[in-house]
Amino acid sequence: MTNTCIVLGLDQPEGPAFRSDGQLLFVEMGDDRVCVSSVVDGKRREVVRPGGRPTGLAVDGDDCLWVAGGSGNSLVKLSPDGRELLRIAGDDQGSFLFPNDLAFGPDGLLYMTDSGMLPHEFITGLSIRPDFFTADYAGSVFQIDPRQGRVLARIDQGLRFTNGIAFGPDGGLFVAETLSGWIFRYALDGRAQREPFSQTLTSVNNVRFRGPDGMAFDADGLLYCALYGCGEISVSATDGSIVQRLPSNGALPTNLAFVPGESAIVVTEVENGALERIPVGAEGLALHQPTWV
Repeated sequence: MTNTCIVLGLDQPEGPAFRSDGQLLFVEMGDDRVCVSSVVDGKRREVVRPGGRPTGLAVDGDDCLWVAGGSGNSLVKLSPDGRELLRIAGDDQGSFLFPNDLAFGPDGLLYMTDSGMLPHEFITGLSIRPDFFTADYAGSVFQIDPRQGRVLARIDQGLRFTNGIAFGPDGGLFVAETLSGWIFRYALDGRAQREPFSQTLTSVNNVRFRGPDGMAFDADGLLYCALYGCGEISVSATDGSIVQRLPSNGALPTNLAFVPGESAIVVTEVENGALERIPVGAEGLALHQPTWV
């Protein structure tokens, strides 16, 4: 399998997602961009600036964009043409700290990870604070009603840099905790108990920031996860065992998405400022994309 570079010159790309017409979108976290972008005729094109430091992106069934990390570390809903429709800043326990990634569930609700530390306290440019491994994190997983525009619950909290999020074919919610290397599963059966699912790292490193980031399931139930700092995509079987590791062209893959109708993923990668396309063995699991129009 050969990785193909789709585009270069991106500034800390993250959060790839596709609109219903097949348009590929992603966010750029770098201070000079802080925007949602797309690729048109092989070139990057800015779509909209939601403010803040956008980190995650999800597209609903109306082609509206949900952006984690808008102004004031908020969650922002944008119309298909980029108008702000909704902004959520936190819950009754306080403001969001570091909104990171998003996934709609089979229940029509939106689920969001919060890494648990203000972005400016964690990273400057590409420089991560040296005490990242021992620092205090208030990582959380939020359940959000997108219709009412409010947080319903904190599914979990106390995680150490909560990151990627995805729903599996069984309806379970899967969440990555970067510093431990674990991907956890939540049954969402009323208890939402954290269960270890897959250990993505061969060893935990307290010197170099690395670990599981964004992820997505294929139609066969395999979970693909970008391993930031490792230069690879881990592939977990349904029992959590790692069955494959796919190299990325750079050491800092942040997230991935399946290309609609194709057995391939697109990967956002920060070291080279690139979008990569990697052929894989199956198409992606259909995403939940609720509609309200």
